[in-house]
Amino acid sequence: MSDKPLGRRAPTDWTHVERHPFAAPAPPAKVERTLAMPRWAHGFYDQGAEGACVGFGSSQMMSILNHHRYDARWLWNHAKMIDEWPDTNPGDDNGTSVRAAMDVLRTQGHVRILHGRDQPVSPLEGIASNSWATSVDDVRAAISRGVPVAIGVNWYTAFDDPALWGGDWYVARVGSLGSIRGGHCVCVLGASDRRQAVAFTNSWGAAYPRKVFLPYPILARLLHEDGEASVVVDR
Repeated sequence: MSDKPLGRRAPTDWTHVERHPFAAPAPPAKVERTLAMPRWAHGFYDQGAEGACVGFGSSQMMSILNHHRYDARWLWNHAKMIDEWPDTNPGDDNGTSVRAAMDVLRTQGHVRILHGRDQPVSPLEGIASNSWATSVDDVRAAISRGVPVAIGVNWYTAFDDPALWGGDWYVARVGSLGSIRGGHCVCVLGASDRRQAVAFTNSWGAAYPRKVFLPYPILARLLHEDGEASVVVDR
């Protein structure tokens, strides 16, 4: 899996997190929930060889919320139009930030794919507002309320190859994380206190398991390493 593309960039400032922290009630004492992902989504959201993970991870989040298919590359390209980096432009292979993708969803909306064709961009397919989780408890609270979380984090080599453990796929359950291979965006769709892990779905097609668990302590580390975790507040 080490040849699979990444593409997320960390923002150069964090005022969006300071201004819009996720202020949910405390999560339940016990969280055991996996949100329903449309069955078609795992194969549909395959970024191929492009560094388009932000568009794909964010679109997976929207498909879980709305049960619609979205043009992930449209979101990726439009995020590059408004992010802070001059070398990111529509049509190139450069990555972008989760913040930029959320700005597009909030100000423009998203492009739904219906009967195989892109529909006009619509605010109704986007979000009204979002906030930013900064802890494992924030993510647990979001999942407990039925809200998936798009995260942009450092991607370690240990995450490339999930391993089966007790019938579930895990990354980084034991052993070293390896080295940072770059930045990546995935969609967190579950939290399991029994496993002490969140569950995420990736955008690397059928070769990567549909649902993979990431231990809570590793998520906490990633969030502190310039990680982004967007929670949709209203849509």
